[in-house]
Amino acid sequence: MASPNGVQPPAGYITRKKPRIFYGWWIVIAAVLLNILQGGILFYGFTLVLDPVTEEMGWTKTQLTIAYPIMGVVIGIFSPFLGGLFDRIGPRPLIGGGMVIVAVSMIMLHYVQSLPMFYLWFSLLNLGSMGIWLSVGPTVANWFVRARGRALGTYSLGFALAGLIAPPLYWLIDGGVILGFEFDGLGWRDTFFILGVMFLVLMPVTILIFRHRPENMGLYPDGADFPPLEVSPGAEMSDDAEMTTTAMQALRSQAFWLMAICSGLTFLTIATLTVHWVPYMGSIGIEREAAAFFLPLLPLGTVLGRITFGFLADLYDKKRITALAFCVQAAAVLMLSQVDAAREWTLFVFLVLWGFGFGGTIVARMALQGYLFGRNSFGALQGMLSMTTEAGFALSPLIASIVFEDMGTYRPVFLAFAVLAFFAAPLTMLIRRPTPQFAIGYATAQPAGGEPETPTPAAAREDS
Repeated sequence: MASPNGVQPPAGYITRKKPRIFYGWWIVIAAVLLNILQGGILFYGFTLVLDPVTEEMGWTKTQLTIAYPIMGVVIGIFSPFLGGLFDRIGPRPLIGGGMVIVAVSMIMLHYVQSLPMFYLWFSLLNLGSMGIWLSVGPTVANWFVRARGRALGTYSLGFALAGLIAPPLYWLIDGGVILGFEFDGLGWRDTFFILGVMFLVLMPVTILIFRHRPENMGLYPDGADFPPLEVSPGAEMSDDAEMTTTAMQALRSQAFWLMAICSGLTFLTIATLTVHWVPYMGSIGIEREAAAFFLPLLPLGTVLGRITFGFLADLYDKKRITALAFCVQAAAVLMLSQVDAAREWTLFVFLVLWGFGFGGTIVARMALQGYLFGRNSFGALQGMLSMTTEAGFALSPLIASIVFEDMGTYRPVFLAFAVLAFFAAPLTMLIRRPTPQFAIGYATAQPAGGEPETPTPAAAREDS
């Protein structure tokens, strides 16, 4: 039986019977559900506790957001290690350990009485979350090659749908009237405690689903009938050939460093919005409750962008698609700087542009990473690339706090972030695909002067 691109397996090679629904798609579904929970509480939920915490404890927003540089240092130190560990031991220990750390940290935040203790448990909370994130995304990427863009686009929908958690989370913290039922709210402390217990309960079920690679279950990427074939060194590769670049080889390439810079530039805005969305909305005349119910539109609007750019990344040049997403995101941030409660249309234009731009960059960047470097060290590279995104998460919320407390407005911050996001597009177009020592895929031409070789199953290289 031929492969999807028409290449026949080696003579005498027996293809395997594959299940009706490729198990990789079950992993994608589990990843979506985990991302909804994790993203809704940890990523988009923090802005809902910013004001209650500062009001109860008497801290300023700047004092509270100092937690982000501290967290950034902790995650910056550990994320490359966690990414490399994923490649060696797989997702189960990291997801399980991450969920336990998240649960314990949230429970301990219930008891916090001082800034140093808040910094400690907040940093550990996000370190556990990073362990989960650095396992779930690379696991999805490991199960697909040809359909990686679509799989990653679907997987990333979890963070898009995570905004649905915001209204019930607001209701849980602040209370309100829903369906005629009046609820006084638990406050931020009891809410953290309950959510921590929930993570502990869900952890065993979650880790049972994930598997490191399809080869662990006797399957091949994309649910193919036989494994990809190794290409002779120096052969001209087809565009869908999978790279097998190691982490050290990637570090010596300009592709890695340009990707790292672009990732850092484009995460500045979302890092700021996850903390300052509600305060920013308040600064332009939108009340706290309305801001909380607008919050789900921020991630939900990215659904179409994630799906659209996931398909585009599988069909067209991944560099161009990624650069396009960066440009749309830059336009969205520029519009964000001009949002005004007196001109409601500006908010909706921002949400539409943001949905396509940020949703597109999330998927396109990971698809581009897979295209440039392959599955071999996806986790380690994801961990190393996250160092620059974490730098954005560490500094931009604090910068926004300082600017707002000094100038009384967030607009200069978002104008600057719009310019930086735009520069990511031309930098992306400068990326060159590294030349591998060997690749997995199908050659379009043999090396000059070389004899055609019988391809060997690449599965022989896979770990167990």
